[in-house]
Amino acid sequence: MDIQLFTLIVLVAAIIIGFKTNINTGVISLGLAFIVGHFVAGLPFGKIIGGWPTKLFIMLMGMTFIFCIANVNGTLELLAKKVTRLAKGNNKLLPIIFFVMCAILSAAGPGGIVVPAIMLPIAMEIAKIDDIPDMLMATLVIAGSLAGALSPLAPSGIVANTWTAQQGLDLSTNIFLSMLAAGTLMGVIFYVMFGGLKLKGIAKEQTELTDFNGKQKITLAVIGLVVCGIIFFKWDIGLTSLTGAAILLLMKTADQNKSIAAVPWGTLLMVSGVAVLVEVVKLSGGIATLSKMLAALMNETTAAPIMAATGGIMSAASSAMGVVMPTLIPTVPGIVKHMGGTVTASSLITGIVVGAHVVVVSPFSTLGALAMASATDATDKNKFFTKLLITGMCGVPAAFLIGLLGFYR
Repeated sequence: MDIQLFTLIVLVAAIIIGFKTNINTGVISLGLAFIVGHFVAGLPFGKIIGGWPTKLFIMLMGMTFIFCIANVNGTLELLAKKVTRLAKGNNKLLPIIFFVMCAILSAAGPGGIVVPAIMLPIAMEIAKIDDIPDMLMATLVIAGSLAGALSPLAPSGIVANTWTAQQGLDLSTNIFLSMLAAGTLMGVIFYVMFGGLKLKGIAKEQTELTDFNGKQKITLAVIGLVVCGIIFFKWDIGLTSLTGAAILLLMKTADQNKSIAAVPWGTLLMVSGVAVLVEVVKLSGGIATLSKMLAALMNETTAAPIMAATGGIMSAASSAMGVVMPTLIPTVPGIVKHMGGTVTASSLITGIVVGAHVVVVSPFSTLGALAMASATDATDKNKFFTKLLITGMCGVPAAFLIGLLGFYR
């Protein structure tokens, strides 16, 4: 067996082991990168360690840290509850408001994992009180979070854009708008499918909410300045957000230890660890081999749909941000080359990104699991699990079909 194919098998093995054992795939990937990279591929230690994505790690850490502070001091939860008042108790509007709110918050920086983790418990409790179907509220929160998840400020968007940039491409706007469109389409379908149109629009009595306290007002102001600096002045995402976080801690707006503990270190380790193993595979020629294998299955019409379906299948058993995009996006230049330029890199990467995210409603994925964990005592857990699973798995053929219709071009 040649080394290129062997390293590909090791990469697949890392994903499977992580899924089967529930051990962080990044840790497994780092161990395998050392063993395979040095003892099989003969790479020096510096080359292996050089695969650690330092800039990406700092960007992800900074942006998640500042929003963890906002979560710890109650800013995000109170903001969510205040925004729901726009519905004035009309339960027809509440799922839509949660969709829009989650999309905006996700795009602003917290991303498609942090936002659902915060919003799902609130949304599910409100759904119980206002007689809204649990599937309707859960899927609208998830779809909204996905709609904004590929923003250049959000963790998934940062990962997608970083890997895309490494291929010599700048598709940040295209990636964001494609996922925004896909998430919005999912939201519309879910709203109709799970009974949004059948709601009676009955207003419920609303309890009083407190005003933002001084610490929460400072938090909102600093986050606003950080986002403005990144968008309008093109300041570095990681350094700007970490500076904002430092200011918030200096002003005693939240407990430092709780804020640091709230950072999704497991996700950051997964993303970075897999990146090191992918670099070993790339240096060993495995990515080029994978590109040839995928290109052999495709033609001009099916290339993007196949990449979308592949992303969806992989995402069902692993992380879209930590595993799928870092593994598949590097294959794109090779596929384009092997197909003689008959497909565009933009369409393939868009297919990967959309396909990797449309299955996350499944209870085996992070967001579906969060929905299960947030279900109230009024929810039939077995039925809820089954509905989430079926809905999530339908994402794979759906991603393939919309690719055939030319959505990713």
